[in-house]
Amino acid sequence: MYLADKDDEPQPWMVYYLERIKASGYNRYIMLRMSHYLTWTARDGQEYHSWAYMYGQEDNMLKDELKSRSRMDTLYTENLKLSFFVLPVNPKIRKDDYLIIGEKPL
Repeated sequence: MYLADKDDEPQPWMVYYLERIKASGYNRYIMLRMSHYLTWTARDGQEYHSWAYMYGQEDNMLKDELKSRSRMDTLYTENLKLSFFVLPVNPKIRKDDYLIIGEKPL
């Protein structure tokens, strides 16, 4: 869905999930502002497009470095180079598909 921003320009958003908190009277939906436009060619040869939200853990490296300097245990339990795309369900995207990010890839 598209929602207008402060300049009245439509921006892509996705309802990620509904929080089931009965005490809450509002803001029960978690919304993600789509940040990247993906393009891929499916196995049927057709080109498909979708908006996606990019999520990564790049800031954890700094937190782990600060912990090690302050003589606390260092936790390197996850690969910090991983990034993820959250996008609407699409049966045409498969594992190992090549994604083009943006309108003109660099």
